[in-house]
Amino acid sequence: MRRRSAAGAALVLLAVGGPTACTADAVDRASSASQSSAAPGTTAARDDAGDIPVMQGSGHDWAGAEFGADEVAAAVTAVERIARIALADCRRWTTGEVDPELAALVTPELLTRALEELDRSKEYGGMPVPSLLSHLPEDDGNGHDLVAASRDGCEASGPLRMISGPLGITVQSSGGPGLVLSGGFAMNVQFGSTVVSAGQDWVFTMEQTSDGWLLTDVGRVTANVNWAPPLPA
Repeated sequence: MRRRSAAGAALVLLAVGGPTACTADAVDRASSASQSSAAPGTTAARDDAGDIPVMQGSGHDWAGAEFGADEVAAAVTAVERIARIALADCRRWTTGEVDPELAALVTPELLTRALEELDRSKEYGGMPVPSLLSHLPEDDGNGHDLVAASRDGCEASGPLRMISGPLGITVQSSGGPGLVLSGGFAMNVQFGSTVVSAGQDWVFTMEQTSDGWLLTDVGRVTANVNWAPPLPA
């Protein structure tokens, strides 16, 4: 099945399948790892994290008044890191282990839910659509077997981009002290010598905790990750 999504008309939707998802045991192992941990296949935090454009206006002003400009910037940085790992989830795709940086940015409850969604989507042929993580496709619809290509390496390639306008931001209307950040995200991912783009529309709910901003919920996405030719430099 193909679609044109809000994440950009140039990105082609394809239902994907992939390797077996890791279990809840992997969540426990990853959760105990330090956020600064780095290993082959890990999408490390970037120096330019947090430089994606943010929509200005009443929502942003409300967020700044509620939490302060520095905390809003910290939440945006956390969202960028989450989106980068989710779109280029090289450690999990190549080793079956959850990236420890992702585990440090997502509540254990949500990470467990995301892994369970992967299991269900594989069992039912790609439905229901996982909300945060994704399977790596054997056929991306553009002539690439990404599962096979990942054996020759996997890494994020280039910056995260907002491709349907700036990142939307507003204060959570109910629940704990939090922010809702939404938009269409995309980036290039390199598998061996093959470079493709991955894109997804997400609505992230981030809550402020003693450990910083954590992702507590992801709005239900309507389609799998869009795999498409690489974005221009």
